Amino acid sequence: MKGLRLTIAKHTINTILDTLGENDFVNIIAYSDYVRYVEPCFKGMLVQADLDNREAAALGQGSLCNQAIMLITDGAMEDFQDVFKDFNWPDRRVRVFTYLIGREMTFADNVKWIACNNKGYYTHVSTLADVQENVMEYLHVLSRPMVINHDHDIIWTEAYMDSVLFNTQAQSLLLMTSVAMPVFSKKKETLSHGILLGVVGTDVALRELMRLAPRYKLGVHGYAYLITNNGYILSHPDLRPLYKEGKKLKPKPNYNSVDLSEVEWEDTEEKLRTAMVKGETGGMSLDVRTSVDKGVSTFALIVSK
Repeated sequence: MKGLRLTIAKHTINTILDTLGENDFVNIIAYSDYVRYVEPCFKGMLVQADLDNREAAALGQGSLCNQAIMLITDGAMEDFQDVFKDFNWPDRRVRVFTYLIGREMTFADNVKWIACNNKGYYTHVSTLADVQENVMEYLHVLSRPMVINHDHDIIWTEAYMDSVLFNTQAQSLLLMTSVAMPVFSKKKETLSHGILLGVVGTDVALRELMRLAPRYKLGVHGYAYLITNNGYILSHPDLRPLYKEGKKLKPKPNYNSVDLSEVEWEDTEEKLRTAMVKGETGGMSLDVRTSVDKGVSTFALIVSK
């Protein structure tokens, strides 16, 4: 694959990656006579689709909710029925979405057969202008079971910086999160089709969430913090997401991918982080490492409730 076809293929891959988030797992494999992992560090595994990993994959076993293969090709000489029969049939647990790149339609039947017989969706991408619209089709297919079952999953995003306009008309750069949920069609004639109408959501300043913490229970040296279900910090006293460039404050690269284990240094296993990611309640006592003068590590006792 060369020239415009290769450009369209790369753009298709990047567009698919942009639809993924921290709750998704991904890898990219290039192939001709042999297969090659685009990012050698990710060989033989699926990696979390956070910003760092998506960028690494674009340049160079997850949740079992939906598993999919995106086949991006400019042609298939056969339909590889034996392969799918051995590895994916009869359950068809892995959906296969196919993207035929370029104007040539010689192998369209084979590429379409692969998608249709593996609960996927076939798309013909002939120009760069087609990429954005056609990539989004796979989201509608994957969302159908959720729509039919009316699973109104609520999603909170990672932390991000945004300007907020206050009543005083003054603007301030704040850490924010967004909460969103899907909107389904409830018309009787469309219930069996599983039509996703869109997403509704709102932005929330993290400092407003932190105000809900009962400070009187924390004690003099206590503090509260927020993390995502993936263990990334939303808000923490030791998180420094901004830096000064001249007179302007700018966000640090990938500040929203800081893991709790990078800030709360537990001396043994990551019991606190694991418990919080699992959403457990209660309290525990454990030893943690803390930095003091000259970089010497000492031990302190932290109690989480």
